[in-house]
Amino acid sequence: MADRDDERARRARVFGTVAQEYARLRPAPCAAAVDWLLPDGCRRVLDLAAGAGTLTTLLAERVPEVTAVEPDERMRAVLAARCPAATVLDGTAEALPLPDGRLDAVVVSSAWHWFDPARAVPEIGRVLRPGGRLSVVWNSLDTTVPWVAEWYAFLRPGRTGAAREEPAHRRTARSAQLRSDLSGPGSPFGGPGESAFACTRRTTPADAAALLGMYSRVIMLPAEERQQLLARAEAMLRERLGVAGDAEVELPFRSLCWYTTRSAAV
Repeated sequence: MADRDDERARRARVFGTVAQEYARLRPAPCAAAVDWLLPDGCRRVLDLAAGAGTLTTLLAERVPEVTAVEPDERMRAVLAARCPAATVLDGTAEALPLPDGRLDAVVVSSAWHWFDPARAVPEIGRVLRPGGRLSVVWNSLDTTVPWVAEWYAFLRPGRTGAAREEPAHRRTARSAQLRSDLSGPGSPFGGPGESAFACTRRTTPADAAALLGMYSRVIMLPAEERQQLLARAEAMLRERLGVAGDAEVELPFRSLCWYTTRSAAV
């Protein structure tokens, strides 16, 4: 267990080593997903584990007061430069540097799996007002699209034929885990509602391949192995779509979303 926790902690810290590229390449959740995640009349929102501010910028377009909490100083520096309208703080889900009951919403984008839910859930409940909303979103390539499924399966040997089933499996697994995490002792939250949204982002094949290098397991690969993987991804994408040079493609994404409301009783 200790080895697993050490590996998890090491993976969580590795994103700061690619903070600038992370900010450039990682797409935000679909715009419709962001709208769905926020409660009506939201005035104060926290982007928790905000990374390089990919979601923060969209929240700042919609909410008057945005706070972003991120534990990695390298990511915080990029975030602060990218989104000067937000208040950027050092902190974690388990120890938030915020007063009780101040927020209308807390949003977590592709980061819930890094938290210790036994400590994070009560802490998030503490900073939300009664009736405030906790929202969780995972944004990823949309492998329900056939050519994306083929590309994804090629890059993950042994998964051929299963790639198109993966979004449903992933959503079910994440929903079950989130429901379990929210039902622990002292949780002020009920079972979450859920939805999914699809969108596309324009990008070049080179950047689409480089995006795969922004995931922790790939970042941690030996440099040569990582470069070979990304070169193979780019070559296959160009061949599959018949794209040369810097011509752009529409890369499909899918945002899996949940939200739950903080009860008045704790």
